[in-house]
Amino acid sequence: MGGMEHQKLKTLWAQSEDAWQALVNELPEDDGAESDRVVVAIGHPAIHLGLLCRCLNLTMDYMPSFHLDDGSISVIDFPDGPKGGGIVRCTNYTAHLGRWSVPITKSTENNDEF
Repeated sequence: MGGMEHQKLKTLWAQSEDAWQALVNELPEDDGAESDRVVVAIGHPAIHLGLLCRCLNLTMDYMPSFHLDDGSISVIDFPDGPKGGGIVRCTNYTAHLGRWSVPITKSTENNDEF
């Protein structure tokens, strides 16, 4: 990774810390009752990679280990509220974008589509 790319990654990583904290602050406090509160973050896949790494307590060095397509959905659940940390339920879900957005799978022996 070149110096310019590394500097951009460091800037993105710093922004993801602020974004992660802002999202966690929007969660209701855990008072023993389940909440119907849903927090939605919409943004470029790169910032979402940072958020995923923050959720998993990884360093910025792990960001290139993940891939997110434009328009994909990732779900992070907080069953114990903001103090319990997040659980990544799914990443890079694209079925809502239409047939051609779904990753191509191996065809069957008869070339039938899945």
